Amino acid sequence: MSFVSRPRGEDVQADRAGAGLGHPGRSTLTPPAGKWRHRLLILTVLAASLTAVTGSVSAQTGTVPFDPAGCSDGTWVSSPLDNPGLVADCIALVAIRNHFKSNPANADIRWNSLWRVTNVDQGRVVNLELTSVNLRTRLAGTIPPEIGNLTNLTTLNLSSNKLTGPIPPEIGNLTNLTTLNLADNQLTGAIPAQLGKLTNLTFLDLSSNELSGIIPPEIGNLTNLTLFLDLSRNELSGIIPPEIGNLTNLMALNLFSNQLSGTIPPEIGNLTNLDGLDLHSNKLTGLIPSEIGNLNPKFMDFLSLSNNQLAGAIPPEIGNLTNLTRLYLSSN
Repeated sequence: MSFVSRPRGEDVQADRAGAGLGHPGRSTLTPPAGKWRHRLLILTVLAASLTAVTGSVSAQTGTVPFDPAGCSDGTWVSSPLDNPGLVADCIALVAIRNHFKSNPANADIRWNSLWRVTNVDQGRVVNLELTSVNLRTRLAGTIPPEIGNLTNLTTLNLSSNKLTGPIPPEIGNLTNLTTLNLADNQLTGAIPAQLGKLTNLTFLDLSSNELSGIIPPEIGNLTNLTLFLDLSRNELSGIIPPEIGNLTNLMALNLFSNQLSGTIPPEIGNLTNLDGLDLHSNKLTGLIPSEIGNLNPKFMDFLSLSNNQLAGAIPPEIGNLTNLTRLYLSSN
């Protein structure tokens, strides 16, 4: 089971929902009056020249929703908006659209309303959300490697679809990402070590897929993870890497319902911002480390280690977690 946390944790869950549908933790950006207003006028002209515009320019948010099919007509390349980065983004979006459109399983998708593109940095694409909520159907097929060319993305959300195949290592090129949500698909293969390059991530959800192999130790590079790390409901094996103890800002860690083995690393005790830790339904062995008692009693209210192969005495240090409301140690 996953946890429902105390008031601070409710904010985590709200942000997790936000990562599914919107922009978690993001404030409204108000551009400077002069230069940005001129740029918005240019974007308005650009939007009018596209062949399948789905919305208008917003002066407050800088958002320009459009179908990137219009990028391919070339009319905007010589426009006043001389932005090679936008050219590259547009080429990538067209390639992504064509990749999915070529799959007969996506025949019912209305491509004119597919893209939610937010321009807040000289027109660069920073937000891409292709979810079943946005599409009103489930996107099928593999994740195209061209997605790694959208290097200004801060949010990539492909959750709740029917995506198959591996996570492309090219996602590791998206070093500006703060939110990566690939949950609730049918992705297979290993978690690419290249995800360890995404050091600006605050939220990572790869849960409810068919991922296999080890948890790469490079996951310990993601020291800005704060809201959520969820790798649950996969087929991951091997040990919990001790590097996970580097994630000292993390508030929620879910690794349950995998095939993880070995002992619980004592470095777990370094995660002093955790609200909840859920490792149930794995193949973990050995003693419960006494370092679990180092977790912050002000925050920690959920701990599940049930349905493993743990042995030995319950460490008395668990008694330090005085705000625990749910403790599950059964079926060991």
